[in-house]
Amino acid sequence: MRVAVAQPYTKLGDVTGNLVQVQELARQASAVGCHVMLTPETSLYGYSIPPEVLQQATTANGPVADALLETAQAESIAVIAGVYERDPQSDEIYISQFIALPGGELVVQRKAGGHERPGIARPPFEIKTFEIDGVTCAVVICIDSVRPNVLSDLVDAGCQVELVPTAGGGAYGRYQTSDWTDREKYEEYEEAMEKSCYPGGGAMWTRHALQMALACCNLATGEDGKDYFQQGHSFIINSDGALLALIPGTHVQEHFRPKLAWGDVTPATPQHLPPDPMYSPPGTPSK
Repeated sequence: MRVAVAQPYTKLGDVTGNLVQVQELARQASAVGCHVMLTPETSLYGYSIPPEVLQQATTANGPVADALLETAQAESIAVIAGVYERDPQSDEIYISQFIALPGGELVVQRKAGGHERPGIARPPFEIKTFEIDGVTCAVVICIDSVRPNVLSDLVDAGCQVELVPTAGGGAYGRYQTSDWTDREKYEEYEEAMEKSCYPGGGAMWTRHALQMALACCNLATGEDGKDYFQQGHSFIINSDGALLALIPGTHVQEHFRPKLAWGDVTPATPQHLPPDPMYSPPGTPSK
């Protein structure tokens, strides 16, 4: 199965513009034969939550979902996009991923964990699997991917491809091209790029034992004008532990633009991690 990670250059609160970027990236991914395209957490909104952004929270039967489903059907590709989702019954707002399948079905995965954020509800954690061309997939949003026993739960659910949208930011600094006139600043930038050219987090050294592929896609906003700097950084790891695709993080504001990468994952039967410390990096429980 060919999987794509897509980083729109997300502009805070510009839902229409961000959606256009996602639709164009889906067309590009479809053109090279991808079956599913993952975009970051809150890819259509940005991660800051001033009132004017939360006021745009959408429902699972609203125009954003309709547009994603239309694109998925037209391009014959599953499109996964990050939103602020409003529950029409409770009026609560969730950080969610809309999973638009080519057959016309919309799956909604809500984020359960994370630090408290005013106006954001936290539901019970739930794994929702779905099929793409006979391959069992699941979306696990950001910090939910390191919940205790989550890997065991994914194995028990038969997940063959784990799709992890994230919105991590500011970890390695931010730069302007004008900084390159300062050698010390440029060396800091080089160090930041070195750190952005490796998936990290123990992902590669556990995947061959799990026999479960992983795609991770991080939000790319640069300076969002409010609270955050998200540098992107996305990758795909095969079920045998091989790195298939990488979009390195961007640390220079002028370099942000929509980006796409893809790789062919090999579906396998997922296995629980063996009781060996080498397969148990921090946050990765064994069963």
